[in-house]
Amino acid sequence: MSLNVVRSITNDFYNKKFKQYTEKQNETIDEMSKHDVADKEFYITANTVLNLAQKARKIFESSEPQEKHQLLNFLLQNLELKDKNLQYKEKHRLIRCLLILSVLICSEL
Repeated sequence: MSLNVVRSITNDFYNKKFKQYTEKQNETIDEMSKHDVADKEFYITANTVLNLAQKARKIFESSEPQEKHQLLNFLLQNLELKDKNLQYKEKHRLIRCLLILSVLICSEL
């Protein structure tokens, strides 16, 4: 038997592998599309949050006391006044980022 035997694949094997490849390719394209949509939605949300953070102080200051109370209760927990300093815990991690962002933006105004 010769070492130079040429191997070939059958049409069935080729078609099976081509189908698998095509299915995997379509799944990958679908996943990429989902990521593209998620990226666009993230940028829209980030822009909205940034715009809100830029206006947060003005919105808060122009609100009625009851609205201020509701907003603080939504954002913070365990509010406590110690030596004229307000102490609190954020209810959500994102809130810390928003508070820092709004302080930075308001300090530049």
